[in-house]
Amino acid sequence: MSRSAKYLRIKEEGNSDDDEKLPVWRKICFAVGGAPYQITTNVLGFFLNIFLLEVAELKPLSISMILLIGKVWDAVTDPACGYFVTKTETRFGKMKPWIILSAPFACTAYFFLWYVPDFSDDGKTVYYLLMYCAFQGLLSGLHVPYTSMTMFITNDQKERDSATAYRMVSEAIGVLLAIVVQGRLIEATRKAGDCEDAKTTVSPESLFEQELSYRYGALIFIGIYMVCAVTVFLGVKEKPGVVEDHGTEGYFSSLKIVLTYKPYVKAGLIFLFMSLAVAVVQGNLALYCTHTLKMGDQFSNFVLVLMIVAIAAIPVWQLVLQKIGKKKTYAAGLIIFIPILITQLFLPKEEPIPYYFVVAFAGLSVSVSLLLPWSLLPDVLDLFMLEKNTRKDAMFYSFYVFFNKLAVGLGLALSLLALDLGGYETGACTQPKSVDLTLRLLVVPGPVIFVLIALLSLWSYPIDEDKRKAIKQEVLSRLSARGGNGEDFGGSMSYESIKVSSSTEI
Repeated sequence: MSRSAKYLRIKEEGNSDDDEKLPVWRKICFAVGGAPYQITTNVLGFFLNIFLLEVAELKPLSISMILLIGKVWDAVTDPACGYFVTKTETRFGKMKPWIILSAPFACTAYFFLWYVPDFSDDGKTVYYLLMYCAFQGLLSGLHVPYTSMTMFITNDQKERDSATAYRMVSEAIGVLLAIVVQGRLIEATRKAGDCEDAKTTVSPESLFEQELSYRYGALIFIGIYMVCAVTVFLGVKEKPGVVEDHGTEGYFSSLKIVLTYKPYVKAGLIFLFMSLAVAVVQGNLALYCTHTLKMGDQFSNFVLVLMIVAIAAIPVWQLVLQKIGKKKTYAAGLIIFIPILITQLFLPKEEPIPYYFVVAFAGLSVSVSLLLPWSLLPDVLDLFMLEKNTRKDAMFYSFYVFFNKLAVGLGLALSLLALDLGGYETGACTQPKSVDLTLRLLVVPGPVIFVLIALLSLWSYPIDEDKRKAIKQEVLSRLSARGGNGEDFGGSMSYESIKVSSSTEI
């Protein structure tokens, strides 16, 4: 029987869609697993910079070294985690054991990351390097298998996109919780501080109160982390795909396969540079509001508006991508971000109303940055499966996670180097005017360039809407062959054969 005939049989029998439908409660159980990663990484992205500078009182160069070494560590741990997840086989599945077993250790490392030890400057640098690397490595034990699970909860592209949209709402709520809870705690201690009393440095008592605010936040977040990990473990069911990982390649061979697959490289570059743009702005936003706009007490309100708009826009963008496709929707979200960034150069000080409008529009672009990168990846992995007749989902997802963590680390590290050159004074209540200019330059030229590079990579990304539909058709055909008479298509097929197989909607 020809492939087209098999496809018609699928449509006539109508069994593929019904079998692949996910109940809403399972989508919710899956979605909550994205919150811990977003909560912790956004607290790190927004507040680690200012915590290490102003509470732990480390030098900018020391913090930059911690973050850069941490990214080298991620380059080892993320793909290694992906490889071992791929090889895992238990009665609970491939992914869920990693999520539940890594969670307690990750929570412990996260709590001690916000503790200020009574060490010398060098001793504190080593301490935070160890805690940062420990947490990031253990966080991979959650996020690599969790994101890879997208390919194992269903084989239907539409249901995966729907589950991803649920997940993005959960992640956006996680970001909102991170900023509101941690931001309010920090603002409460800062109002009780002594910088307003014409002092040049912060007192030890005030520093200790600020340290406690970070610790209280950590306790709240690790509680959420554990609840979400248990919910995913108990509420999500893994199912086999069309084909499984053949398991014949070693670690370095698998790395080569992943990093030389061109559609994935394009998707990864888009994600990396878009994430870099967001990370640079995110890492400096608290300092920008405090030292440039002189509105540090409004910081959590600004982020609250941004995330409310981002959450509300997710279903809107979901409708848009169904109308015009993922690639065009992604481009629209990136283009919106450029004028928003440029306005940061010209905003007046101590006038919150204009900035509320800016962050509201920024929420539209942030919404796309949450939804689209993770929505593109399943299409790439289905294409890889059709070409190679094997799956390497955990390896692919591990590098995607690494791209995001690399962007956050590089964004913070580059920012700290710039602040050091700009004359930032550790522990001071007020900063020199050069820091004002440095912060404005940090949140504009670099991020705009990163967005433009992401747009160029997106332009050359090979999977447009017609090709995505053709991939979906071929996957359905394989599912029918496997579920019907047990046959499978042997060997591999070229991208060109998939491209011309169909351009009609499924």
